[in-house]
Amino acid sequence: MALINKFRRITSFAIGLALLGLGIAAVAAGCAGAPEPRFYTLDMTPSGTVEPTVNVEVDRLRAHDALTRVDILVKKSPTQIEYYALDRWAASLSELVPEKLRSELGSHAQDRPTFIVNGEILAFEQVDRESGADAHIKLDLTYHQEGESRYDTPLFRKQYELFAPAESAHPSAVVEALSKGLETIAAEIAHDASALPASGG
Repeated sequence: MALINKFRRITSFAIGLALLGLGIAAVAAGCAGAPEPRFYTLDMTPSGTVEPTVNVEVDRLRAHDALTRVDILVKKSPTQIEYYALDRWAASLSELVPEKLRSELGSHAQDRPTFIVNGEILAFEQVDRESGADAHIKLDLTYHQEGESRYDTPLFRKQYELFAPAESAHPSAVVEALSKGLETIAAEIAHDASALPASGG
């Protein structure tokens, strides 16, 4: 009888080990088969087409609530949005968008007035069309002269909006179009800042 009980305990233990092994194998197989996320950043290479006659410093750009996720946003219709499940930004848009604008606007020159730009990123997304997809950018920006508080009444405020067709509806093509779109907006920022009155000093 004792021998039978011992055999049963050994058999139960062996079955338990086998089931545990199967469970671990199933989890490992599931992990191995799960698709990896794809991360994107903007092209930070300066286009060389932006030539401001003043210094423009991009300070803080706050992303609108819908853009605070790292997942790339897709506007399916005027009333519906969704996010890519696997295609994500490598950093927050509050970091990437100002960095791209700074790369376009260039370094400071000591003999020029400096204007500080703050604002909000209202749209930075893919917009689906029947014919493909557009990159959509909308920025609400304020301008202050260096030394002023960003809470002071701005010298100038403007919303910059751009729709640019992507070569395809694939996220990589949309990200490329968003990068190019920011280059166009940076040129507008440089033009507008150059027209602002600068106080002496």
